[in-house]
Amino acid sequence: MSTRVTLDVQVPAVPDREEAARIGAALSIARQAAGLSLAQCAARLSVPVPVLRRLEEGALSPLDSGVFLRGHLRSYGLLLGIDRATLDDYAQRLAPAIPPALVANGRMPSARYALERYLRAGSYIAMTIAIVAPLMWFIMHGDNGVGPRLQAIDSAPVAVVPDVSVSAPRAASQSRASAAAAQQPLLAAMTPFVSTEAEASPAPTSGHTLQLTLDAPSWVEVTRSDGQRLEYALLQPGDYRWESSASLHVLIGNAAAARVSVDGKPYALRDTSANNVARFSIGTAPGNA
Repeated sequence: MSTRVTLDVQVPAVPDREEAARIGAALSIARQAAGLSLAQCAARLSVPVPVLRRLEEGALSPLDSGVFLRGHLRSYGLLLGIDRATLDDYAQRLAPAIPPALVANGRMPSARYALERYLRAGSYIAMTIAIVAPLMWFIMHGDNGVGPRLQAIDSAPVAVVPDVSVSAPRAASQSRASAAAAQQPLLAAMTPFVSTEAEASPAPTSGHTLQLTLDAPSWVEVTRSDGQRLEYALLQPGDYRWESSASLHVLIGNAAAARVSVDGKPYALRDTSANNVARFSIGTAPGNA
């Protein structure tokens, strides 16, 4: 609840003339006893002569009442050697100090006060939400779903396939590869170099043959079981062939755009693919795929 307070200032009335004349006569007697003239007193106090004359004659007006009258009276009395207690008594009788009265003339209802208080707090909360909510949404959804589609090619485990089987006709496999290649993005990888041709590898007398056909660029790794790398590059669309007497570990970064055959037999990559990355091994012993 709020209350408006005003000051009710009361202007004192003109002092009693008889009382003013009696005090003025006492001031005049004290001045004469001090051997001073009105002009000398006015010069020492820096007060106009008419002001001191009105004090001695008791001819006071409403303009002389109040704080100015008390100030002149005390200054003049101290100059004339009158003690302070007597001067305070003169001032109280001529211009008593009346404290202003505090009068309440307005009152705010409790309901309105509470309403304004909670509305102010609610407005601050609403502005905070309006600023923070879009920022949080942008932080959580600003990537527009692109980030999760980029995955490292080393995130999926190697799948070891003991045997090679044909899961679908070659025509159906080619159509699925073309459709998947149009939808899947090219995976990012740390590539030390880019090769446009398959590296020539020595032709072994016996072992396994890996045939790879790419419809789109893809990162390819072909590693022998003894750690020797037969291929480790970003290959362009085309046909590639590797032969090895030892077992091979193969990684294809863009499986949707690749077709593989092992020892002349089509190989289904979908059984060994995860996130468009195919990992498989060919033969754990000579003659096995």
